[in-house]
Amino acid sequence: MEHLDVSLLPAQGALRHPSQPGRDAACVCRQLGIEHHVVDLHALFEKTVINYFVSEYSAGRTPNPCVHCNVHIKWGALWEFGRRCGAEFFATGHYCRVLTDPQSGRYLLQKAVHLAKDQSYALWRLSQDQLRDTLFPLGEWSKEEVRAKAREWQLTVADKNESQEICFILDDDFRRFLVDRLARAGHPVPPGDFVDRTGAVIGRHRGFPFYTIGQRKGLGVALGRPVFVCEIDPVNNRIRLGDQHELLAFGLRASHTNWLAWPQPVAGTEVEARIRYKDPGFAATIEQVEKDGVILQFTQPRPAVTPGQSVVFYQGDRLVGGGIIEEALHRT
Repeated sequence: MEHLDVSLLPAQGALRHPSQPGRDAACVCRQLGIEHHVVDLHALFEKTVINYFVSEYSAGRTPNPCVHCNVHIKWGALWEFGRRCGAEFFATGHYCRVLTDPQSGRYLLQKAVHLAKDQSYALWRLSQDQLRDTLFPLGEWSKEEVRAKAREWQLTVADKNESQEICFILDDDFRRFLVDRLARAGHPVPPGDFVDRTGAVIGRHRGFPFYTIGQRKGLGVALGRPVFVCEIDPVNNRIRLGDQHELLAFGLRASHTNWLAWPQPVAGTEVEARIRYKDPGFAATIEQVEKDGVILQFTQPRPAVTPGQSVVFYQGDRLVGGGIIEEALHRT
């Protein structure tokens, strides 16, 4: 799959080239003696992933582009290409597993055996049909075991460094990327005011797309105490700073929900919720079920609930559903 082009290369400082993953894939296929096809998805990736990423930050939200890519690119256009080629199953290198619920017959995602590498969080939007025909061969393996097998087969990528950053930001500088993209679109990023909870101006920010809820470092203000980004107001171009306790939320409202375990949950369902990729999870209750979302109540208050991010629901090691965070709910 070719989804990046040289136009994404920064003027200087690129850490990787957009065509390298394709070269690696072609080399591995030659070594294993299997077919290799190249699918050009540049335009679709630009439209559905990159534009989404930029528009979400421009709206004062913090997006998760991997979740969006999985739906529209990997299990979207690439899935359809495989179908046209006669593929019966879709195998990926994600660390997670699929199981069938013996009572309902529904397909569920299950955390990887080695939890340190579990990637189920980013896959909550997959449908029942997609799960039925998807294979996750690495779900039972550790990263070390995968590398050992690759060395055994003498694959050139056996010791390749892991990618930890956003794949389309090739110098890992997302602020530079946003400035460049917004400038191209004729929407330069203006500075604005930092305010406290009373609305008093306490400093200036460089532009609200450069900040995220819970951020402490890089604010450029000295107030004699630690302060955090508590609220982003894109309409008025203001960012509210506050003490750590002001970050605490007692619940959240989520939209665009997708349920794997049931067609829809019932109010009162207890879950373990994760609100970011490396979140270990916390106890919560689905308090209210809406047409396209839920209101979630936390057992204990949680900091930095960030609109735009995914909230994913588990019961034990089973992923039962997920949604997009719309707002954090605070007690007044």
